[in-house]
Amino acid sequence: MEEGAELVVEARAPGKVILSGEHAVVHGTAAVAAALGLYSTARIRHRPLSPGTEEFLVLELPQLNVHVSWSLKMIEEILDPPSLQYPNPLVVKECSDSDMTRLGSFVVKQLSWGAPKGTVAAVTTFLFLYTSILGLQPITVRVTSDLPVGAGLGSSAAYCVCLAAALLDLAATFDSPTQAITTPKEQGSQKLADTGNWHDVDEKNLELVNKWAFEGERIIHGRPSGIDNTVSSYGYVVRFKQGELMRLHSPMPLRMLLTNTNVGRNTKALVAGVGERALRHPAAMAAIFKAIDGIAEEVVSILLSPSNPGLDSDDEHEHKDEARSWQQLPDECLPKSDIASVVRTKEEAKLEELVEMNQGLLQCIGVSHVSIEAICQITAAFKLQSKLTGAGGGGCVLTLLPKQMSSTYVEVVKVDLEGQGFSCFEAAIGGHGVQ
Repeated sequence: MEEGAELVVEARAPGKVILSGEHAVVHGTAAVAAALGLYSTARIRHRPLSPGTEEFLVLELPQLNVHVSWSLKMIEEILDPPSLQYPNPLVVKECSDSDMTRLGSFVVKQLSWGAPKGTVAAVTTFLFLYTSILGLQPITVRVTSDLPVGAGLGSSAAYCVCLAAALLDLAATFDSPTQAITTPKEQGSQKLADTGNWHDVDEKNLELVNKWAFEGERIIHGRPSGIDNTVSSYGYVVRFKQGELMRLHSPMPLRMLLTNTNVGRNTKALVAGVGERALRHPAAMAAIFKAIDGIAEEVVSILLSPSNPGLDSDDEHEHKDEARSWQQLPDECLPKSDIASVVRTKEEAKLEELVEMNQGLLQCIGVSHVSIEAICQITAAFKLQSKLTGAGGGGCVLTLLPKQMSSTYVEVVKVDLEGQGFSCFEAAIGGHGVQ
């Protein structure tokens, strides 16, 4: 949209939660993931300058404490000028080893001494996407996010997807024009998200966004599976296996509690560790991967089942009356035994068993953590099943919540978790992709 002489483009992309198949998907099995109702938002401002005025590129990543400004001449000096002057956003390319080295060295020098590797990777990824898609243009880019960094919720993929979409839109790559966002800009990206004025990226442009985002993920993670950027681009629920994507339009509502262990982890190291264990114990690990594959396929089957499954209880009305009566009481008066008796559908009960089995297998391949096991034990006391989501080794844990479980009950579970130093929130699952 226009703000005086200034052109403003804004794009947002959701995080993701892996329901089943993390790590094993790298070894050829199926994985099931869903878009998460938390977003990263890229806002790009472009204001034409007067002739003779020095032009700058500004990048703001407040979550990573990054605020840098470079003259375009400085950027031109570190890369091949022809490619910068004539970028081709329709042709997706990899970041070459030589460009990676030049960009990485440049970023390390520009950031403050001792900047975390993740921050260096994020800025390097931005410069690659910016120069490849847009060339040299005087813009100010600000990326904000609702997603915790390094928690297994796809924050890096959402970052790459929203950046790629905003840059492609600014480069006039999309066939259809961007719909104006009418909310005043001072309200911020979160308020913009609440207005309902976001629109989906056209279907035929999603593939282009996704491919560019994957190249950004390669810079950050080295050998990504592609599932994170795919979910962030396309949204909803997807089944991913050996590079093939199947989008699922599930009639079954999914409700989850996400708990952040607040323990950082190294995704590359965890993936490498699983690979090394597979080399040491090929037959045993192959059997585990096959079991995880079976769980993922059964999850798909359940999600595609009819939307009004039967209850896993002989007395639905008794449970509903009990739930209503307990909602009248303060949180501290709600015993765990009564919370555990909340009615479940047959499909919800099956999913809970699969979650429990999946967590056990992830523990077998060496990617769990004492903090993850502690969360699983706390939720198990409420007869709720949990598993790590993402790389593991810390990060986040998902807990399935029965549809009939009241918000009061959920608060009781959260009190126990937060009392142990964890942070948690209920999440919407399976929403829109990049917008």
